[in-house]
Amino acid sequence: MSDKNTQVENKQSDLPNLTMNQGMTPFKTPLQQSTTSQISQINFPQQSLQTPSSLKSQQQQLQQLPISNPLQQQQLPQQYFQKQQVPIQIQQQQQQSPLQQQYPIQQPSFQQPQIQFQQQQFPHYYNNYNHYNPSLCFHPDYISPFLFYEPVEPSKFDDDDFIEEKNAKLDDKEENPTNEEDQFNLSFKLRHKTLQLNSASAIMEPALFTLKTQDNPESTRAPLDLVCLIDVSGSMDGEKIKLVRNTLSSLLGLLGEEDRLSIVKFEDKTKRLTPLLRVTADNKPKFENALRFLVTGGGTNIAAGVDKAFRVLNERKYRNPVSSIFLLSDGLDSYALRGINKTLKKTEPKDSFTIHTFGYGKDHDPKLMSSIAKLKDGNFYFIEKLKTVDECFVDAIGGLISVIGKDTTITIQTVKSDVFPNVEIKKAFGGTDLWKVVDSAYNTGITQLPSGKSKNYILELSIPKCDKLLSDQQKEVVIAKALVTIKLAKNDEIWKKEIELKVNLVNEDEELPPQTADKDLLNNYYRVRSAELMDEARKLAEGGKYEEGRKLLQNFTEELSKSVVKDEAMVVGLLSDLETAIQEMQPKVFESVGVHRMYQQATSHMQERSNPYSMNSANLYANSAQQQMVQKVQMSKGKVSY
Repeated sequence: MSDKNTQVENKQSDLPNLTMNQGMTPFKTPLQQSTTSQISQINFPQQSLQTPSSLKSQQQQLQQLPISNPLQQQQLPQQYFQKQQVPIQIQQQQQQSPLQQQYPIQQPSFQQPQIQFQQQQFPHYYNNYNHYNPSLCFHPDYISPFLFYEPVEPSKFDDDDFIEEKNAKLDDKEENPTNEEDQFNLSFKLRHKTLQLNSASAIMEPALFTLKTQDNPESTRAPLDLVCLIDVSGSMDGEKIKLVRNTLSSLLGLLGEEDRLSIVKFEDKTKRLTPLLRVTADNKPKFENALRFLVTGGGTNIAAGVDKAFRVLNERKYRNPVSSIFLLSDGLDSYALRGINKTLKKTEPKDSFTIHTFGYGKDHDPKLMSSIAKLKDGNFYFIEKLKTVDECFVDAIGGLISVIGKDTTITIQTVKSDVFPNVEIKKAFGGTDLWKVVDSAYNTGITQLPSGKSKNYILELSIPKCDKLLSDQQKEVVIAKALVTIKLAKNDEIWKKEIELKVNLVNEDEELPPQTADKDLLNNYYRVRSAELMDEARKLAEGGKYEEGRKLLQNFTEELSKSVVKDEAMVVGLLSDLETAIQEMQPKVFESVGVHRMYQQATSHMQERSNPYSMNSANLYANSAQQQMVQKVQMSKGKVSY
């Protein structure tokens, strides 16, 4: 052996033999036997001959050992894994050794031959998909690849699965001849069809604009690109991460072969575990293998995780019509919202997409998770009970797979007339989270519009005083209009329609005919007021003013219970949610669960978003696809479904 090799061998022999028990023969590793230049062509030591009885004895010992997590190092007897520890410890020592510069050792050069050697020598330790099977690993010379390997990320995420290009317009016309007029219905109305002129003062009237979509058959749905962004920080250890793995595994059965999925994990650092792959039978083992890398440890850097998810969407070579990100986290990250906003300004994906957030347990920041969801028109799911995470996931999936419209825009503005030259929109419920005002026109949008849904918007109009005497021809007046534009998810064609808000008038000296208030408008008016007051009460409680917040909700509950729609399903559900909020308006309960629930409930009611966590919102706002999918999951767990 050369002088250099002798120096290396002597240096390594001085290391403490940390893995050797007394009376055991020292094991000389391949690293000790080879020079640096020979590392890529290591001849691994000949395996010692063992009798069938000795192998059987070793296997029996392994079967008696508890292996709680196949992703962690197996809890084998000392002699079974001593050989895999020696190279690791020597390598750690060499990182601090001055000889390292003389004899640099590339880690992959050692790992890859070792893995190839194992696959050749120990094929029975790998399953049919060539993945490591820890339950079969009992050989003392076996080194788990999970001690070394995670999927290698390319410099650019353009390795997504190919999507066959089809003439979507032709396909849609041939296979789905549904008239688009039947898919989308618009309405615009006041509380009463007829108003009486008032010469003394302006009158305030709530108006309801509704966009309703019809149920669409499953066969006509648009394919989905989904990025699942999973928090694997240390606090997710144990039952939490186990349930997440199981949920993602069951998710594979809900997606079709045209859908694509990418799994990204994050803690202090981030890692893309799979590119956007079609959810086919051939690819499902790849996803299952990726789930094994969801191993917990480290802190929480949500902004870095979201940035990587954006890259997956932005750098993909092909694009499905519907795109979304699922963000699941149980932690706190004060920088996250600022970092995500910064990323959105720099590298926001070119195509429309949503972000749905899942706040895991009682320790997460509900304000943060709710705010992230609002950034991209998504839903915030509060997961109080860990075992409901699958219900929340399938509820979100149900909404995505039923999307029939994208980038929907709604513009509402008043109309001048001889009778009313200056009608004004005094308020649009939902505030700046929902509306943008440009030249007195109120604009809102829906990134992804599902089938079988009704989207309702409440505005308060100020109708000016009028002392004119109107003729019969002047008694029908247009006071506002709404313009809706929808991009069809299947073929990107544009559907566009305008609707007017008309009102019948009677002169001040004429008798106003008896009228019944529109129940749809009243239901939705109380819905948005409930959401608004829940937000106000939550802010009071966060400032320590629990009694003021409780009183605010109690007064509104009393008003609601006396309304003409008190027996309507919508109002019954609102009363139930308000009563729960009142009960939780006390320090310990509010901090533990009340604040999380109020964030979720306020968003759910204001934006008509379903959430299995709330039976009321699930009944009120879920479409048929969401209801059926959640019901199936609940029934599988023996729960009473909605």
